[in-house]
Amino acid sequence: MNTYVGFMRGINVGGKGIVKMSELTSELDTAGFVNTQTYIQSGNVIFDSDAKDTDKLASHIKSIIQQQFNMTTEVVVFSKQDWRDIVRSAPSWWGDDMTWKHNLLIMTGPHTMSDVMKAIGDLKPDIEIVQPGKGVLYQSMSRALFGRTTTGKLASNPIYKHMTVRNFNTATKILSLIEK
Repeated sequence: MNTYVGFMRGINVGGKGIVKMSELTSELDTAGFVNTQTYIQSGNVIFDSDAKDTDKLASHIKSIIQQQFNMTTEVVVFSKQDWRDIVRSAPSWWGDDMTWKHNLLIMTGPHTMSDVMKAIGDLKPDIEIVQPGKGVLYQSMSRALFGRTTTGKLASNPIYKHMTVRNFNTATKILSLIEK
């Protein structure tokens, strides 16, 4: 058995895309996933499977959500080792300064990081930092000057539809859960 973590875009955000995590867990268990658990209500799932292809696992979860919850969402799945590498390979500034907001922008579709960075646009280096990683972008920005940052306005950028966002605490908590 291999351990995986899956992230769903747009689940339980702003009163939309409502999926009860207990129901999602039940549906995934019925579909053959093992040791399924969710973390908070925003579409984070940890599970075991004999499967090895993360893209096929993501497609399977996406199909289950479509069929059982009548909802279309993007899903990204990482192996335990890949998630460990993503969190442990984070730049030293990511999560370091508590006066800044720290997110992990998880890409949900085919992309090149250079195209993603180009789509985001010019950053303001004194108040925000973004660094590409393996299928993710590490993002940090000033809380006090959030409204002036380029990445603080990311939700209005078309590239935003190709990512799902988790904060530093969620990203690192999920690592601790899969390490158990």
